[in-house]
Amino acid sequence: MSDVPVPGRVFISYAHDDAGHIDRVRDFYHFLRRCGIDADLDLPAGERRRDWALWMLRGIRDSRHVIVVASPEYKRRAEGDAAPGEGMGVQWESMLLRNLVYEDHAAALEKIVPVVLPEGSAKDLPLWLGGSPTGHYTVEGFAVDGAEKLLRLLTGQPYETEPPLGPKPVLAPREPAAAATPLVLHPPLTASAPVPPPEPPPPTFVMPEPKDLIDALMACRKLRQLYYRHELLEMMSESLGGPDYVFDVPESAEARTHLRALDGRIRRTTLMADAVLKVMYLSLKEIAPDDIGTKRVRELLVACGLVLGEA
Repeated sequence: MSDVPVPGRVFISYAHDDAGHIDRVRDFYHFLRRCGIDADLDLPAGERRRDWALWMLRGIRDSRHVIVVASPEYKRRAEGDAAPGEGMGVQWESMLLRNLVYEDHAAALEKIVPVVLPEGSAKDLPLWLGGSPTGHYTVEGFAVDGAEKLLRLLTGQPYETEPPLGPKPVLAPREPAAAATPLVLHPPLTASAPVPPPEPPPPTFVMPEPKDLIDALMACRKLRQLYYRHELLEMMSESLGGPDYVFDVPESAEARTHLRALDGRIRRTTLMADAVLKVMYLSLKEIAPDDIGTKRVRELLVACGLVLGEA
């Protein structure tokens, strides 16, 4: 599962407990599609012959999120209590997901989304998902207000966002204690002091401090949404290497963590860092031309000596 997942794609993993449960999952799938989420379910895929093991593997591997729907049969089969040949789809999918939890717990928390549908119970989620400490998402109805928390996760639109840092206050230092001895002035010099050699000119470009660059990017409201961070990376990839080049950055739903990874990637690039920063700014300017964060990024880069070459 090392391949880069498709942004926005969601794979639904569930058990065929009974006809009522299957209908609820189908209604849930239709609801996600109506909300613009690229959800994938086995029911449409079952309209023709296919290699199911491969279809499930690719569905989990290539999806940004995998939704695990709570039900008694899913829990039983995912925890290894089903007989061989019984519910093979769930047994196969849950094995792939368990391996992800075992190999990289942090990545699994980002990718696997436990969901409890109407008439469901959180007690029917597999124990290896972490239980109460990691949480789950409850869908009370197939409308936006009944699934808002889940929709915010899947669409990268958090309710609580991290505000940008403001300027530091200027605080006066403590007054020094009075000197114990009187100040003695030396007599003036009669000979002229030597003139120090001129300081060398500053370098043309100096990389900005990581915190300054990340703070400036965080001031751009659009970059707090995962969708626009994906758009920024795609535009940078096209500018730096064309349609087949990927400027890869480890993804995170938390904006500052994601932008911190972008800063680190720029500093590690085999290209000149100033050229990559210029491409980043010009791409950001297309996405949010009038945003205060874009202006802060420009002011920071110009102060560091970067020539942006704007018209």
